[in-house]
Formats: sequence, structure tokens, C-alpha cells
Amino acid sequence: MRILQSVFLLTCLVASGCSPEQDDTLSPAPDLIVLNADIHTVDAAMPRVEAFAVSNGKFTALGTSAQMQALASEQTLVIDAGGVSVIPGLIDGHTHLIGGAGLATGVDLSEIEDKNEWLRIVRDKTQKLPKGEWILGGAWDHNLSDGILPSKEMLDSVSPDHPVLLKDIDHHSSWANSLAIELADITANSAVPPGGEILVDAESGELTGIFLEGAANLFNDAPGMRAATDPVAGLKAAIVTSAHDMSGNIDAFLTVLADGGLTLRIWQGGFARGATPAQAFADLSAERQRVRQAVTADSRSATMGPLLDIGYVKMMIDGVLSTHTAMMKEAYSDKPDAEVQPFMSYEALAAMVVAAHDAEFPVAVHAIGDQGVSWVLDAFAASPRSENMPMDRVEHIEVVTEEDLLRFKSLGVAASMQPHHATCCVGNYVIERIGRDRLPSAYAWRQMLDNDIPLVLGSDWATSPLNPLIQMADTLHRETRIDGVVRPWDDNNTLSFAEAIYGYTQAGANVTTWSDQIGSISVGKWADFVVLDERLPENIDRKLENRQVTATYLAGIRVYPGVESD
Repeated sequence: MRILQSVFLLTCLVASGCSPEQDDTLSPAPDLIVLNADIHTVDAAMPRVEAFAVSNGKFTALGTSAQMQALASEQTLVIDAGGVSVIPGLIDGHTHLIGGAGLATGVDLSEIEDKNEWLRIVRDKTQKLPKGEWILGGAWDHNLSDGILPSKEMLDSVSPDHPVLLKDIDHHSSWANSLAIELADITANSAVPPGGEILVDAESGELTGIFLEGAANLFNDAPGMRAATDPVAGLKAAIVTSAHDMSGNIDAFLTVLADGGLTLRIWQGGFARGATPAQAFADLSAERQRVRQAVTADSRSATMGPLLDIGYVKMMIDGVLSTHTAMMKEAYSDKPDAEVQPFMSYEALAAMVVAAHDAEFPVAVHAIGDQGVSWVLDAFAASPRSENMPMDRVEHIEVVTEEDLLRFKSLGVAASMQPHHATCCVGNYVIERIGRDRLPSAYAWRQMLDNDIPLVLGSDWATSPLNPLIQMADTLHRETRIDGVVRPWDDNNTLSFAEAIYGYTQAGANVTTWSDQIGSISVGKWADFVVLDERLPENIDRKLENRQVTATYLAGIRVYPGVESD
């Protein structure tokens, strides 16, 4: 497991003459002390220290190694970090831990350009499974190859006896073989949700094997599909310190919680489904209450802090740029006749936002195109909300106009963005889709921060790497392949490392009800922290992505590379 973190402004180097920051109301004899470390706290009051102490699962003192050593008793566990960097527990602001189950247990085609290699990997997987079992996963990107969508016949040639359903890197297109289509009983005339499409060959009238957006849901009830989707396996294969999960499968997390295996904090997004918005949120409120009762009944809550909550409602208004399904104010540069259908009408979106706020749910809406972003901001502007709720959010925001960007601050809306989407995709297809004139409006991290807009960073795993080190490194170099050359495409929009680490820690906590409990190495907060394999240099560059994590702690207990034994 690779992770990373931090550097903040060096405004307080703690020297031996300084007094430590300490909570004197807690036990003076810590349970754990970390000494001789390069600690980046992401706490402006004391950004850089050598050591800290932990008692009862919380940080209780920060200072020099000598100061912390003086607090120890014979029972204190003392860890000498050997000078390496230690950072706060990382918070992934947008991920699909459950939805990534297929990728964790199936085939992973990410970053592979050769379609023949895709087929070889699928063929190898068939040899490890009994005939008839589903092969899931994917993360394929035809834009890395020849730009041509794959076909069902390609999969048929290597997997005639195993149904195959592979999502693309964006999770907005799915590629199936003939057996999978047959088992799901899908035809060209099958009804699909708004925005979905079953691609059909214009000459033969045959299904191509590609299913856009919600059309992939037609496979959900196919024989064997539910057994093949193991959400718990996906969760355990994708552990990070904390995550804002977008999968909506709360039962999987409750199962892991009940088994005592939940070793990360989950701020879960719920999906509101019902005959009316009011009924949908009545049901979701009841579900939230069920979760909170389960968490309260779990004895670990008192010693580990917050572990699970349905903290917001997730909605989607549009698709993605790669398949021309993101809602744009101007026509696509490479397909001006593309007709984009929103996933719901503006009126339906606005009604859902009002109902969510009435039920005390903040809202997070997937909006990638600038028209989709504008719709969401309009809906937020039209809905009153309690000031006590966490902020509403727009997810992804891959293109935004300057006018709408400025509305984020006035409306108190957070920008939730995923760095690797810029570096992986701009040269592959984004320039073709929106043209170079609109490129300054894409992935506008810098503009968000320059306008004092809260910027929450995440991975959107499994559409891009879960590893926060890669994601943060992407914000530092902002490079992509253009005209065959990997280079920065808009270096005026890069972030500093301090900004990137904040976006992956405290910023994620700030849009929850846990902001004063996690997000930084601060006295009184739960002791979530990560130990790296080396000391980070003062000038951090893209080599950050090569760092390794040697240990991860949650509430002072090591959960990676394994829970500590007594």
C-alpha cells in the first residue's frame, strides 16, 4: 500500500527551548510516543515538529523528541522514526471503495495501450476460473490505444465460456462479450435509463458490446452477477485512512464494521430513491438513523472515534467527456452534433436538492461539463439550507466557466476534484473534445484556491489510482502527453505541496461533521497518521509518487501493515 503526505509552511520549528503543545486534561503518561521524525502536521499553529505523544487514541502533545521522551512511562510504547517523514491520516475526498470490487478481484487493464494485451489478461483470467463465472473489472482506455471502442467479438475470441463485463477507466462505458449479453437478455430494443445507450453497429444492426452510462445496469440482474460482485473484497482491497465513499452500499460497510474489520473512517454518500423527493429522503433519513445506531452500539466508537456515517446524498447530472456525455455550454469540438441528455431534468434536480436540505443532508453532485456545473450551482442557489450542515459539493468539475467558478464562494459550495483525471486525460481526449481555447477552464484547481473556494482532493478510484501520492504529485507537475511529448500543459494551475496535502487531509475533514476530530496532527484530535519510508525533501517534486508507506495508524493503533498484536 502506497500513500503519502505533507508539508506545510515552516512557521514554527520546535527547538529545545520551546514549550510543547499539550493537553494537560489527559493522562500525562502517553500510550505511544513517536520520536526523531520529520512530522508535517497540517496544523497552522505548529506545522512542523519532531515528535508527538498519544493517549487514549488521541494526540496529546507535540514538540521535540526530548520533550516527548520526558513524558514517557515504563508502559509507553516509544517509536524511533529514524528521521523519516510522518504525515496526518489521508482522507480521500471521492472514491468508490465498494464499486472497485470488480477491479480488485477481476482484471485491471489500466494504463495499458495495447488491446492485444487486454485480451491476453482476460484470457489468463479465464484459466483461473470455472466455466460460467463472471469476469469483471476493466479500467480500459481506448483513447490510449487507437481511439476505437473495442467490440464484443474481441472478448468472444478469448472468453467464449465466461461472461465478461469490463468498465472503462471512467466507469461510464462498459464492454461486454456475447455470453454476458445473452445472460442479461439484452437486445437493441431494451429500455435504458436517461443518458444511457446501447451501441449498435449501423450496418449489421448487431450490438457492438459497448454500453454507455446507465445502460450497463441492464446486467445487474443477470444470472451469477450478484454472486460475482463481492463488495467486502473490494473494500478490503482498497484501504485508506479515511474516505468519502460514493458507492452507496452501506450494508457492506456495516458488515465490515460488525466484524471488527473497519480500519478506516467512512463518510458515506447515500442515494435517495423513492416515488417522490420527500419519500426518498424519509427513507434515507431512516437509513441514516439505522447506521448511527449501529455505530453507537459498536464499542470501538469510544476508543477509535467516528468510523461510519451517511453524511450526504450523492446525485449525478451528466456523464463524462470521453464519451461526449458531459453537459457542455458549447458544442463538442470534435463532435458538434452530439446530443447530450442530462441524467435528470433541472426541475427534478432542484426538487431533490430542496428535499435533501429539508432532511438535513448536504448534497454532492457529479457534474463534469460546464453546463452541468452551472445547473448544479443554480439548484444550490435556489434551495435554502441550514448553516449547521456541512457544505454542499460539486464533484469533478472538469470544465467550468469563470462566471460559475466565482459562484462557488458566494454560495458556500466546495469543489471536489481528482488530480489524475487531468494528467491522464487531457492529452488523450480532452483537448479533442473541448479544443485548446477552452482548455484554461479545465481542471481549475489553482483558480479555486485563488478565489478562496474549499478544494477537496480525491482519487475517484477505480477510475484513477487510489494512491494519494500519485494524485498529489499530479497537482505539482500537471503533465500530460501532448503531440507525443509528456509535458506540463498548464503549469499556472499547479498547486504547492502544502496546498495538495491540505486538500488530501483537513479539507476532506472540513466538509464533514468530523472537522475538529481528524484531518491534522493536532492536540485533541484522533491519532491518525502515516509513516513514510524516507524523509521528504524541502522542495518536493513529482518523485513524491515513488514514496512508500511503512505504517498507517488509526486512533494510535497500527492498521497497516497489520493490526498490532498485544
